[in-house]
Amino acid sequence: MGLINQICWSIQAQNLEARIVVFRKNGFDNWKRVNQGKTCAFLAHIGSAASSPHTICERRAENLMMPSQHIDKVMHAQSREEKEKNRLRLSTSIVAVRWLALQGCAFRGNDESLSSSNLGNFLELVKAFAKMNIEIDEVVLENAPKNAQYIAPEIQKEILHIMANRVRQMVREEVGDKYLCILVDEARDISKREQMAIILRFVNNHGILTERFFAIKSVSDTTSMNLKNEISNVLVHHDLHVKKIRGQGYDGASNMRGAWNGLQALFLKDCPYAYYVHCFAHRLQLTLVSAAKDVSVIWEFFSHLDNIVNIVTSSTKRIAELHTAQRNEIEYMLSIGERDSGNGANQIGNFQRAGATRWSSHYDSVKSLIAIHFILMELNTRFNESSVKLLSLSTTLDPKNSFDSFNSDDICKLAKKFYPGDFTYQEIVALEYELIHYKLDVMQNLKVSTLVELCQQLTESGRSSVYVMLTRLIHLVLTLPVSTVTTERAFSAMKHVKTTLRNKMEDDFLADCLTLYIERDLAKHIDPN
Repeated sequence: MGLINQICWSIQAQNLEARIVVFRKNGFDNWKRVNQGKTCAFLAHIGSAASSPHTICERRAENLMMPSQHIDKVMHAQSREEKEKNRLRLSTSIVAVRWLALQGCAFRGNDESLSSSNLGNFLELVKAFAKMNIEIDEVVLENAPKNAQYIAPEIQKEILHIMANRVRQMVREEVGDKYLCILVDEARDISKREQMAIILRFVNNHGILTERFFAIKSVSDTTSMNLKNEISNVLVHHDLHVKKIRGQGYDGASNMRGAWNGLQALFLKDCPYAYYVHCFAHRLQLTLVSAAKDVSVIWEFFSHLDNIVNIVTSSTKRIAELHTAQRNEIEYMLSIGERDSGNGANQIGNFQRAGATRWSSHYDSVKSLIAIHFILMELNTRFNESSVKLLSLSTTLDPKNSFDSFNSDDICKLAKKFYPGDFTYQEIVALEYELIHYKLDVMQNLKVSTLVELCQQLTESGRSSVYVMLTRLIHLVLTLPVSTVTTERAFSAMKHVKTTLRNKMEDDFLADCLTLYIERDLAKHIDPN
């Protein structure tokens, strides 16, 4: 049909050209026949049909003089309507993806065909939006063009990846050019892959100590050099400089804490002020466990306790009997007034296995260890002199008990001994003068109990611009890692997101899901539009 039209137009154009040539070359002098119907050359040229070349050209000329009829205007009006529909359709998918990620829910269903009774969380959520809003209903799923539905799994992952990168960029902007600490830990996911979580610890622009989940990487090789390369690649990719690291927080494994080839030692070669601090809570637990081994009665007690727990928890019948016994005992104690009732009180519990890094599981051993010399040997082994000295000097900044630990000499010694690259000689002198005014000003007027609160109050009150050197030193001390709680929370989130039913999740997909799930306060600020 298109070819026939082209031929017809070509013939008409040729006829028109032929007539024009006749008029132009030969001229016209037969004026007697003008307006005499078919014998008139002009009227024959014009033609009576609406499809005659003259009429078509005349209509086109009129349209040309009407800007609203120009093809670009017509196409623009049509494309604007399509853009609005596409935008609404895409916004619906974005909101659905973000909601599922924030809740740690699966995206896809087992059967997503049209005949399925359960299409999976993503498609079911889009259907729910359509039922609540007629405008959405008119543009999504079956009412959307087949080539622009924005519901394919690849589209879902791309949307998620863009939002996860936006959250990472927010974290990067929070860090800025400030000092930071890296907290790193490893754990296996449900598919037995070794996953390494990276947390950034820093003081933000409001003087608030912040810890942000930044990345999780699958590592098959857990040697210290490979871990360093993986961490460095993440930092370099986001333009974070190793020279700004002032703290390293890892577990006590040999590949992490090794003094010569451990991960902390490798980073110290690049940045000599990136002090490594093994989680103090874990150190203390391990010290107590090791010391308890030398007290045969205590060690025998915990061995028997482990056996009891294993026997009870291996049978659902025994667990049920245990709960029944607990319930009866609680009811009896309440009836005689030995227990108080209240919201959350008197819960039925289960046996917990004693863990080497959990304080509560070995609380009894702490009370039972009267001979303190066992502990001292372990403490000396696990707490080296340098880290103890660093932390003891840092306590002079602690404002608790009305700045009872304040000592100007120790504060200056802390800056000179442990951060010589961050303070010049002139800045140390300036710090000494600042401490004189600080003692008369801050210590008299600010009522704070922790170093974190002090840092925040200095920023909010504007005093951070007065006590510049002291504020810088406080920021450095706050970046020291004293706990790996945030990394443990990251792994708890990983267990929630990557479950048995989702054990085939790709590493990039897992990282994006965790980024939104953990840093939900940042993800919520992303505008879907």
